[in-house]
Amino acid sequence: MLSDLDTEERVLIVIFMDVKRVLIYFVKRAYKIAQSGFYGSLTSFAIVIFSFCLLSACSMGEEVRRIKAVNELEKERAQSQSTDLTGEQVFIRSCNTCHPRGRAGMGPALDALDAHFPDDQQLKRFIRMGKGVMPAQTKDLLNDVELDNLVKYLRTMPKP
Repeated sequence: MLSDLDTEERVLIVIFMDVKRVLIYFVKRAYKIAQSGFYGSLTSFAIVIFSFCLLSACSMGEEVRRIKAVNELEKERAQSQSTDLTGEQVFIRSCNTCHPRGRAGMGPALDALDAHFPDDQQLKRFIRMGKGVMPAQTKDLLNDVELDNLVKYLRTMPKP
């Protein structure tokens, strides 16, 4: 197809290496061919379909990149708006209702915390998962920094 183009058309294609512009050029060219008769219309139809497929593929790639960029921006925005509460603030907000000042309430006293959870990772997993009536503290409720702060606070909290 490029062999039957004149020099000016080849130069235009080289200048406008953008795929979309080249495809639009071929669609216009196919329209001119379609006006020349039956075989011309079949050729132009094939060129239009091929061009549409290529154009869709190019647009899809751009759309995927745009979606990824938007998702990354939303994630960064959410992290930047995080309150990063101290361990005591998290305890008062999320734990104190059932474990008032670490004593037994609706939940058990927290004085045997070290015996039940000798490892910080075990305690973090328990807090994230919850158990029974204790609600899970997912990452949208309690970010990783706040969870670390809460665990430090629980480890240093005075025994009831």
